Amino acid sequence: MDTQVKNLIPATSSALLARVQGVNKLYQALCAPLLARYALTQAEADILLFLANNPPYDTARDIVEKRRLAKSHVSVGVEALAARGLVERWYRDGNRKTIHLRLTDAAAPMIEEGRAVQRRFAALLIEGFTPEETAQLEAMLMRMGQNADAAIAALNKKK
Repeated sequence: MDTQVKNLIPATSSALLARVQGVNKLYQALCAPLLARYALTQAEADILLFLANNPPYDTARDIVEKRRLAKSHVSVGVEALAARGLVERWYRDGNRKTIHLRLTDAAAPMIEEGRAVQRRFAALLIEGFTPEETAQLEAMLMRMGQNADAAIAALNKKK
């Protein structure tokens, strides 16, 4: 094991996990009024915002893969959103194999408020950062995510 990695383990790993949990708690706290106002679960709000913010990705599988939500949460969330008339299911070009999702007009106020929450969340996280620091952070987070994806793929191959 290289010295750089040895020196990072336990402090950095522990600190990173604690920070990730803290960031998640902040996001949940900021979302709480939106969830209460519209009687949504966090997963339902995440699905709505994912579909609104990522138009090319419009299937439950896309949400699971790109947003890293549990299949069960996405399935239950999509069902609840469809039942409330916030999401519609449709098939592209007669392909009955893949169900696509689209937001309805009824979801618009939730999307608008959800995006405001996301903007506030981002602003709070990068408060005091220079544009250069923000760019560096984005690049490092992207690399960390790619490293995690590669490690997961390698672990899955061993199974």
